[in-house]
Amino acid sequence: MAEGPVLSFYGLPYAAPPVGALRWRAPAPAAPWSGVRDGSARGHPCPQEGPLAAGASEDCLFVNVTMPADAPRATGTPPAAGGGGTGGSGAGLPVLVWIHGGGFVTGSANDVDMSAFAAGGPAVLVGVNYRLGALGQLALPALNTESGGDAGSYSLADIIAALRWVRANAAAFGGDQGNVAIFGESAGSVNVCGLLAAPSARGLFQRAVMQSGPCQWSLPTMATAEGTGQQFAARMGCTDPAGVLDCLRARPVEQIVAGSGQADILTAPTWAPVVGSRTLPRFPVDAVAAGSAAGVPVLLGTVRDEGRAFTSSYDSGGELTAERFAQIVRAEIPDRADAVLAAYPPGAVPARERLAQVITDRVFACPTAHSADLFSQPRGQPGSGAVVPGRAFMYEFDVPGLGPVTDSVATGATHAGELPYLFRSAASDAPHAGATASERALSAAMVDYWTRFAATGDPNTPPAGAVGGGSGERVLPGWPPWPGERNSTVPDRLALEPGVLLARSGYAVAHHCDLWG
Repeated sequence: MAEGPVLSFYGLPYAAPPVGALRWRAPAPAAPWSGVRDGSARGHPCPQEGPLAAGASEDCLFVNVTMPADAPRATGTPPAAGGGGTGGSGAGLPVLVWIHGGGFVTGSANDVDMSAFAAGGPAVLVGVNYRLGALGQLALPALNTESGGDAGSYSLADIIAALRWVRANAAAFGGDQGNVAIFGESAGSVNVCGLLAAPSARGLFQRAVMQSGPCQWSLPTMATAEGTGQQFAARMGCTDPAGVLDCLRARPVEQIVAGSGQADILTAPTWAPVVGSRTLPRFPVDAVAAGSAAGVPVLLGTVRDEGRAFTSSYDSGGELTAERFAQIVRAEIPDRADAVLAAYPPGAVPARERLAQVITDRVFACPTAHSADLFSQPRGQPGSGAVVPGRAFMYEFDVPGLGPVTDSVATGATHAGELPYLFRSAASDAPHAGATASERALSAAMVDYWTRFAATGDPNTPPAGAVGGGSGERVLPGWPPWPGERNSTVPDRLALEPGVLLARSGYAVAHHCDLWG
């Protein structure tokens, strides 16, 4: 489908629909097709609650591909369902594979416009759909027996299958299958770290970008997930161990989604990639510390006030009092409640804004700093023993003038606030209606930084021979690497704000990371 300076191909299946007997099984190869496939029709979102529920279907394992219209493509066989395309010689544009967020229970690859990225890089963009909620992360003893110990890994296995599709087919879209960057936001970012930890994903990508989702995210162990799964099966009326899988696979998908449930932001998620499976044998933070991400440069960061998006879960629509703030802290963080209340004292800042700061620092900012520590350290590569230097580049995004989430919090960017600045139409330089000139410039700079990093592993380094108004032509401020130490005087991240692209120091101090670790 031609869209200005880019071509887009929507709804390309990388795996078979996980329906019937394939529900809660590893992704199976997609059926091939003959003739010309309609690439203008977007695929179905995966089953979920919320705005995308009406068009959802279990037949949802697809990728969307957007490429510059003038990109040279490899000759040979056309893109193949499930893999097996032309392969290519290693020449071509960098490939960025987007993994959407949504708390592991919502979202779709259709949610973003990848055209500005593709045209501005230039680069090939691939958006991945994957199974969500209980359909993507259910664990049961019977499923572990059936799969040989890989229950709860269906969503992550979907993404790995999509990366294999990319490796097989990148050249058919003008991409270099040997220069692939994965990037995701929120739950998508946590999945990126899962891929850095997953043995079966090794070698399928060369760079990683993590936006607002650290490696330290609280993922369930297999024992915890099996307990959650048994409670879920009981809610579905499937209590006979001998027939539990047949019973669950016979349940309507609407019932599966409605009975799934989810936790709040300060509580461990009900549905998330399960640790202890064959696909994800270790906690990502432990695997990274042991060298699973050695040799993979990482760009990561947060939004200045991530937590504002989540305070509506607490006393929505009403004033949140100082007494209620203290009650939430004591209930959710009992082991350090007194220290938290002392670090975020009452005063001129409303209680809801204090809660937003706690969520920002505890859930996002400080774990992300710890992730940057890990990625910046030299590590031995698994299998070779060779020690390679680590490299991490940290950012902090903010748009101070953005309107508040509620009347009780201040203005400024919150969780997912950076996405419109990255995913905008190639036909416009505006990240949103009424964007200022400095906001448009910020958007252009971010696309350049991201595509430079995807191409070279360094956001400061333009790709060789970049042409056509892409990331090689704009002069950008230098982005310092994460220093690998908590020193408040050493630049540790790039501030991404309208009119401000500036290296700053003191990230850990600003977010009370002495309290959160």
